[in-house]
Amino acid sequence: MTSLFQDFKPVSSKEWKQKIQFDLKGADYQTLLTHTIEKIDIKPFYHLDSYHPFENVDNGNSKIVQFGRINDENIANKIAKNALNKGADYYSFSFDRVFHIESVIQNLDFDKLIFKSNILDVDFISELYGKTLGEAQILLDPIGHFSHYGNWYTNEKTDFDQLKKLQNTFPADYKFIGIGVDIYKNAGASVTQELAYALSHAVEYIEKLDISVANRIQFNFAIGNHYFFEIAKFKVFRYLWQLILDEYGVNADIVIHAQPSIRNKTVFDSYINMLRTGIEMMSAILGGVDFVGNLPFDSVYKKTNEFSERIAKNQLLVLKEEAYLKKASNSFEGTYYLENISGQIAEKALEIFKQIEKGNGFLAQLYKEKIQEKIAETANHTQNGFDKGKVVLVGSNKYINESEKPEKIEIYPFLRKRSGQTLVRPIVSKRLAEEIEIKRLNKLGIKF
Repeated sequence: MTSLFQDFKPVSSKEWKQKIQFDLKGADYQTLLTHTIEKIDIKPFYHLDSYHPFENVDNGNSKIVQFGRINDENIANKIAKNALNKGADYYSFSFDRVFHIESVIQNLDFDKLIFKSNILDVDFISELYGKTLGEAQILLDPIGHFSHYGNWYTNEKTDFDQLKKLQNTFPADYKFIGIGVDIYKNAGASVTQELAYALSHAVEYIEKLDISVANRIQFNFAIGNHYFFEIAKFKVFRYLWQLILDEYGVNADIVIHAQPSIRNKTVFDSYINMLRTGIEMMSAILGGVDFVGNLPFDSVYKKTNEFSERIAKNQLLVLKEEAYLKKASNSFEGTYYLENISGQIAEKALEIFKQIEKGNGFLAQLYKEKIQEKIAETANHTQNGFDKGKVVLVGSNKYINESEKPEKIEIYPFLRKRSGQTLVRPIVSKRLAEEIEIKRLNKLGIKF
């Protein structure tokens, strides 16, 4: 490298800036800065003069997960079997009722199954654990349920009592708490908010249960569309969670699941969703997540179908096997831009985390609806940007095909107003394009 560049004089960042300002011919240099929702300005160039390396974590090898919901047990089993036979490393079932366990798990490798429970039934979950021989992953998140629905399963005390029973039932190294960080991203949280809420959410479990639970937690993130920030997000999270573990004086594996956010997915021009998910999954794999799944391009308006599920899985297979992302190790080490924003993201996320802890922790802030207010602020800011065309979704608010008629809408694709009383304001998922889609559908005579 020395001989390669010996004929070139080193150029300082000051000289680069002077050259840029000269080429701008009087225009303001500040116009080249990109302002983000995280209050991190992206500069037009980064230089060794201001380079601060961020502590990197090796990528590892992300495992491919396909997702499904248990409605009909036999159909769920058939879909899982097909997915695992055709390239998925794991199959993840979500469920919100007691189901016939043997029908779902028959002829499946238990160690390739993940169950995400939206019920807190100790007897049933213990039975599921036993019938899968302790090999399947079973994940619960009562705090996430409270965040998302505004109510506990029963009440706070009873829910944590139930969780303690499971804690005593499962082996000491069994990771049964799956923190739903995706709730916050899908409702509109920024990257720094996501990280802070993930940390504080996890600390709440440690404080409510005990320190041993630190090694029994997994994290479920949604992947946003800001490619480089998302790569940095996963690296930064490992770093920050390790800082907290060090403070508690415990060692724990850090396990991260990720799948694309629904926030930027659309009903119109829905094939573009494949481009969005492709970029998002790339950032997750390069960011070093342990488990990565995909969203079918039509998942916001169509029932599960073989065509889009196969494409979703094959997108991941192409990225890992044909694009060789599985071999990408420490992919941004030494990259001035990524390491610079990683440091800034870490600082800002830690600042938000500290504010939450000063306010008596995550649950206290949820009860006061401070978390909900902060997410709503960020979500409204992004929504205003979308409505004004500053935040672009091709096919929705830019380059619109006015003659397009969407495919048959099989499931309700918009935010539902919930009835009934809640203890706190729920944190609900909402896509950016919903209002504009409703107007376009109404014009086509399609009403809900």
